[in-house]
Amino acid sequence: MWMFGSGGLITFVAGCEPGAQAPAADAAPSPEPDARGVDAATSIDACTQAIVKMHDTNAQALYLDGTKGPLTGVVTVAQVIAGTTVTLDFWHGHNGVQHKFTLDASHFATLKRGERILLGTTIVDGHSHTLFVDPRDEAYRVLGAPDVDVPLGCV
Repeated sequence: MWMFGSGGLITFVAGCEPGAQAPAADAAPSPEPDARGVDAATSIDACTQAIVKMHDTNAQALYLDGTKGPLTGVVTVAQVIAGTTVTLDFWHGHNGVQHKFTLDASHFATLKRGERILLGTTIVDGHSHTLFVDPRDEAYRVLGAPDVDVPLGCV
């Protein structure tokens, strides 16, 4: 499938072979139906943008016995939307070297689904820690953080 842009209007031309001529600009294209039997123009127009509400969330450290330690780092809505790998400081370190934890695109996708993620930290002084981020539990909302609409794409 080839796409041609013209004056802000996108025309989809299906089935063009290399070297084949595209239809004339004033010719009406005959779109092919997609797997649902809807033509390309209709499926673009019929896109429903899914949105979830999220807020900046505190990460929660866990002790080895499973009890909760201090809050450790903030995962922001902007980071979730960007979906780019970020590395954050854990709540403590040793001899000036901080434990760190990393969130990547798969973690952000899980958070968008409203699911808790479990993460490990880097090893410092021969040990590491575990923490979680829970996007639904209001106990972890950053104080005063507003709800923000997060787009999930077309559904």
